[in-house]
Amino acid sequence: MGKTLLVFYSRSGYTASLAGEMADMAGWDVDEVKDVRPRTGNWGAVRCVLDVLLRRRPGIRSGGKDPAAYDLVVLAAPVWMRRLAAPMRSYILQHRGKFKELAYACTYGGSGAERAGAEVAALSGKALKATLAVTSFELEQADYRVRLDAFLGRLKQA
Repeated sequence: MGKTLLVFYSRSGYTASLAGEMADMAGWDVDEVKDVRPRTGNWGAVRCVLDVLLRRRPGIRSGGKDPAAYDLVVLAAPVWMRRLAAPMRSYILQHRGKFKELAYACTYGGSGAERAGAEVAALSGKALKATLAVTSFELEQADYRVRLDAFLGRLKQA
């Protein structure tokens, strides 16, 4: 698999939990994407909706790891309204052309995972080596581990 970077964005903590577990299991380097303006309270929720509907690129910051220095980048982000979370959209567009190989993992409430994965591929211009979609309910029940192992196995073989 070579050198791997896991880049994640999490608003509620679900994606952070999944990302932490993946990084611990696989021994990957980690970089967190954060909003420049916090998304707390009602206004934060409204901004999430507007950013998705208007396909905005909100300001972000990260730990500064260069994705071009890695053989594989695994992006992890939530699905908002059946689309990729806007901060991860900003990250992908900022680093487009730097990804050698790309995979995607998402957390979501019930639908839109495939659409968000397709958006990652379209924005990055890269085919995804593997995808993993885990609902918030599955995370709470720890009912996703078989699929997580399979996802990590596919990436090891890539």
